[in-house]
Amino acid sequence: MKGTAWTQEKLAFCRAYLQAPDVERAAQLAGVEDGYALLRQKDVQRYLMKARQGARDAIQREDVVRCLCRLAFSRPNDAVALACGQNCGSIENMDLAAVAEFKHREGQTEVKFLDRVRALQALGELLGGGEGGDDTARAFFQALEDAAGPSEKRGSDTVD
Repeated sequence: MKGTAWTQEKLAFCRAYLQAPDVERAAQLAGVEDGYALLRQKDVQRYLMKARQGARDAIQREDVVRCLCRLAFSRPNDAVALACGQNCGSIENMDLAAVAEFKHREGQTEVKFLDRVRALQALGELLGGGEGGDDTARAFFQALEDAAGPSEKRGSDTVD
């Protein structure tokens, strides 16, 4: 891609890059040969900066609370079914919010789940205003963490 004219490919690259900052993948999705060259262009840098600022301005405290609630209270059912080889339909329709990492190799599947205690702690701090918090809540979360077995603390389970 030559010059600095604003094109559909450049816009497609920027949008893909904003969703997942993987230069090569964004370039591939946009049909652009050199994503790094695009990132050096001032107009692309300005577009990305404005889009990021717009996203920062658009995200409100309630959005963060909603996302933390989804993580803290998500159910691992779909992830467990997937790890066990059950056909649950399309992956796009599965609720995998509880999954931090998923690996499958040689008949063995490893699923690492998100740390719910940390999500709850972050949610509690956000809802409590973050000013020192409530000692009772802090003690509760510490007790939850202490009571968790070694596999829960690691956040990982292996299913054969």
